[in-house]
Amino acid sequence: MDWNNPLRSIARTVDPDVLKVLAGAHLPLTGRRVSVLAGRSYAQVHAVLARLAADGLVTVERHGQANSFLLNRDHLVVPGLLAVLGAGNRLTDVIGAEAASWVLPAVTICLFGSASRGEALPSSDVDLLVVRPDTVDQDNRHWRDAVAALAQRVELVTGNRTQVVELSESEIQMAAAQGQPLTDSLRAGARTVFGLDVRLLLAQDGSGS
Repeated sequence: MDWNNPLRSIARTVDPDVLKVLAGAHLPLTGRRVSVLAGRSYAQVHAVLARLAADGLVTVERHGQANSFLLNRDHLVVPGLLAVLGAGNRLTDVIGAEAASWVLPAVTICLFGSASRGEALPSSDVDLLVVRPDTVDQDNRHWRDAVAALAQRVELVTGNRTQVVELSESEIQMAAAQGQPLTDSLRAGARTVFGLDVRLLLAQDGSGS
C-alpha cells in the first residue's frame, strides 16, 4: 500500500493525486492550484477534473475566465474514496484489536519508521516494536504465536512486509539508557497503538531503582 496516497493501490493514473488534493480542501480550488498541489501537469489535471465534473464527483464554480472545483461530498462514491484515503490511519485499530486478544498482553506495541509517519511506499516495511513483559519467556508458545499472528495480520491488511522488533521491558529500558539509535527513532516518531506509551517506557532507567 502507498501510505502517502492509498488510492494509488487501486488506480495508477493522475486521478489519485487529484482526488487526494480535493479531499483535503474545503474551499474551491482552481485547476492550476490543483495542478501545483498534486504535482501534475495542468493538462493532465484539467482532463481529470473535467471527467470528475461530468460524473458529478466535483462541483464547478465559474469565476470570470477561471473555474474552481470542489469535491462533492454528497456523491454516493465519495465516502468510499475518503475511506480509502484514510486507510493508513485504520491500521492502529487493527493492531489494537489483535493485541487485545492476546493471552499474554504486550507491555507496548508501537509503529515507527515510515509507516508511523504515513510515508510508507508499497515497497516499504511496516516497522513494529513489540515489548514483552519481563515475566514472559521469549520462547513461550502463546507469545510466539501471538507475535507471528500480528505480523501476518498487518501484512494481510496492508500488503507491506512487516518487520517486528521484539524486546523485553528490561531490554528496551537498557537500550534507552545506552542511547541506542533505535530509541532515538522511537522518541522522534513512534506511534503507540497498544499498552504503555513507548516514551514513558523509554523514560524509565531500567536500573530497578
